[in-house]
Amino acid sequence: MRIQVCGSTEQLAQLRGPWNALLARAAENTPFLTHEWITAWWRAFGSGSSMYVITAWQDAELVAVAPLAYTKQHMVGATRSVLTFMANEYSNRANFIVSHAPRAALEAILDHLLTSAPPWDVLQMEPVDEDSPVTQAFLKILADRSQAFGIEDSLRSPYLPLPATWAGLKEGLSPSFRKTLDRKLRKSRQLGASLRVRFLTDPDLSEAFDIATQTWQHARGTSIASTACLRQFYSELAGARNWLQLAILELDGKPISFEYDLLYERVLYNLKLGYRSQFAALSPGLVLQAAVLQHAAEDGVHQYDLLGSDDGYKLHWSRTVRIHRRVVVFNHQLLLRVAHLVRWRVKPFLKAHFPLLVAFKRALRPLSAGADR
Repeated sequence: MRIQVCGSTEQLAQLRGPWNALLARAAENTPFLTHEWITAWWRAFGSGSSMYVITAWQDAELVAVAPLAYTKQHMVGATRSVLTFMANEYSNRANFIVSHAPRAALEAILDHLLTSAPPWDVLQMEPVDEDSPVTQAFLKILADRSQAFGIEDSLRSPYLPLPATWAGLKEGLSPSFRKTLDRKLRKSRQLGASLRVRFLTDPDLSEAFDIATQTWQHARGTSIASTACLRQFYSELAGARNWLQLAILELDGKPISFEYDLLYERVLYNLKLGYRSQFAALSPGLVLQAAVLQHAAEDGVHQYDLLGSDDGYKLHWSRTVRIHRRVVVFNHQLLLRVAHLVRWRVKPFLKAHFPLLVAFKRALRPLSAGADR
């Protein structure tokens, strides 16, 4: 197996064909692993990092990709060299891209990281799907090699398997939420023709950006229009391939709510949803999401992935969640291995065997904070 490293946007562009061909037959295939997503992410958020995409080839065939980047982080008392996936809080899933027999390719990638890659202290993998065969295979390799690593909780993302009809979807909802939903939809229908939904595939996001500037997310800096980087990212994604599903809710011709989704492999991924705060009394987010779900179910979409964390409004639609983890791999430095031992061995042991000691320590925190003030 031959290993090559891609370290520039020009080299990355040349990988598009074989990259997406590999992904089509991969053990884990999501839009967050497509060449288009990784390219858009790097252009928007890659500043300050060094691209280090590892590719594994069997003869002329690409068999694995590790979309990694080097960055600097302060940990264990010093600035450390950290390898991460090309992912951040706007990435809902990340992983290696490998075929359905991943072990050999993953071992080749790990061998390269440990013997040939520029020095690194920590490999951070987040958010990885706990049930992915790729995740399980890599963790098995780390355990078999006695490589120091730890696992932490990450996202719990609700998703909704879609029946073929809106009526079937509503039957799966809790009685209380179904009642609330019916009441709010009746209220919206009383507005008649003044309230309507438009479904768009054109990558023009001007209406969505305009709505986003008047959402509660914008006030927190997390809307699709909050920064130039976010505008660039969502704009480039929209036009990268034929996958955008944009829904706009209008009141008297004025766009008041939007939902930005990607349709990929018959799964609808809900990346962003927002509404103008002044129209909150009309529940425009819920009304639009209901319309999107009805349209998706009747259009043969298999699943609606709400992504992100398990917020209450998402759990109304589905209590089925996909568990993600943060995997931290330590290189062979004594201080880092001691930090690993304390974080993932000593602390869990104390918590399990000396709960009173842990409770006492927690009780002291408010007192310590008061003394500092």
